[in-house]
Amino acid sequence: MFKILFEIILIIYMVFLFFHVLELKKYNANGFIKMCKNTEDVDTTLRNLCPLLFHHGSEYDLDEIMIDYGDYIENMVFEERESINIKENKSLLKIIDKNHLPSFFTESRIPTINNESISIYKHHQSNLENCNSNHTVVYIVDGITTLYLFNPKHKDEIKEKPFKSIKKWAHIKELKKGDYLIIPTNWLYFLETQDKCILYTNKVNNIFTIIPNVIKDNYSSFTLPDFMSSVN
Repeated sequence: MFKILFEIILIIYMVFLFFHVLELKKYNANGFIKMCKNTEDVDTTLRNLCPLLFHHGSEYDLDEIMIDYGDYIENMVFEERESINIKENKSLLKIIDKNHLPSFFTESRIPTINNESISIYKHHQSNLENCNSNHTVVYIVDGITTLYLFNPKHKDEIKEKPFKSIKKWAHIKELKKGDYLIIPTNWLYFLETQDKCILYTNKVNNIFTIIPNVIKDNYSSFTLPDFMSSVN
C-alpha cells in the first residue's frame, strides 16, 4: 500500500516538475528594468517576466566586518584592502536583519526555497552570472556597484565573449545603497565595483524547480531541453 502511494505521489511530482521546467524556459524578449513604487507594480512586473527595481531604505553603514574562517577570525577593514572578492558567503548573513527585507514570494501557493547569502566586492568585476532560479534578488546593503543586465535573447551574442565587447547588449544601471532588484529567470548579469559594495542575494526557487536549478548552478555542462521561448 505504501509503495503504491509513494509511486502515485512521485508521478504527480514529476508531472508538476515537467510543467514548471517549461515555465523556466520562458522569457520576455522586450523586457527592461522596470522602476516600481508599490506592491501592485511589483506583482505586475513579475508576471510580465521583467526585471524590477525599487528602493528599500538601508540603515547599514559598514566600514569593517568580522569574518570567521573556521581556523581564525579576521577583522576586515574595507579601507585597508585594495580589492575584495567575497562571493555568496552564508555566514555573513548575520550582519543584516533579514526580517526588515521585503519579500514578494511568501504568499505563493507553492512553497518556495531560498538560497540567501552576502557578497562583498571592492575594485572587482564579477563573472557573468546566469539567473537559473525562478527569481534572483539583489539588495544593496551598503555601497555602490554598476549592473550590466542581459536579456536572454542576447545569450548567443554574449556567450564566452570579452566583457568590453558585450556591454552594448546590456541594460546598465548604477545600484546604490537601498536598491532592491529582482531578476527573472534566464537573464544574465555581471557587476563592476570600484568602491566597496555589500550586497544581499537570494536565489528563489520552489519545490519543483529547486532540483533542476541547483544542478544547472553547480554543473555548467547541464542544460535543460532547448525550447526556450519568448512570451512577448
